[in-house]
Amino acid sequence: MIPEGSAQCPCCDYFTLRDRGSHEVCPVCYWEDDGNGLEALDEVSPLNHITLRAARMNFERLGASDQAAVSLVASPEERDGLRREQRATFF
Repeated sequence: MIPEGSAQCPCCDYFTLRDRGSHEVCPVCYWEDDGNGLEALDEVSPLNHITLRAARMNFERLGASDQAAVSLVASPEERDGLRREQRATFF
């Protein structure tokens, strides 16, 4: 079971992070939190090597922030019951 955090992942919108910007890797989508949020959707993350917008689109399509992380993320069953407040971004 994945412990619920107090901070929302900027990529998948699940509450899996203890603190924002602490370089924690989200177990749901495998995004490393670099501290940037939805205000920086189109800036390439130096830690993730992809924009947040692209990572969010990947999560909706693949269930992971990047194709390479698909085997590393939590399954839908493992994230069942985790709090998620999906935020709108226009792709």
